[in-house]
Amino acid sequence: MGQTTKTKADDRRRQRRVTLVGPALITAASRSGRALSAVLDNANRLGAGFHAREQLQVNDTVSVSIAFLDQEGDEQQEKLTGTVAWVKPWEKGFLIGVVWDQMITKELNRWLYSYLNETLKETA
Repeated sequence: MGQTTKTKADDRRRQRRVTLVGPALITAASRSGRALSAVLDNANRLGAGFHAREQLQVNDTVSVSIAFLDQEGDEQQEKLTGTVAWVKPWEKGFLIGVVWDQMITKELNRWLYSYLNETLKETA
């Protein structure tokens, strides 16, 4: 019988996204180290969505620094690396999807992991 092939995109979509808004700086190889100011819109353990006035290139390797408020309202920062998966035009610039190089874990990304975990518990 027919067998379905599981793709990386399927895995990403099975991970629920959490709304998480905060400032982000994205440094991309194609920008010669110049940081791009962006806004984090949502995240999950496999990636995140941003919007920015400037465009990045699909498949670009990026380093992302994000700041956000944790469950107690304290500002936290995380630095992650990933790859630009998609870029779409938007009325105020571009929407950008980034897939993390490594899944978010408690050991590697303490604050972001905790935020995602708590928020997903609340919405379950």
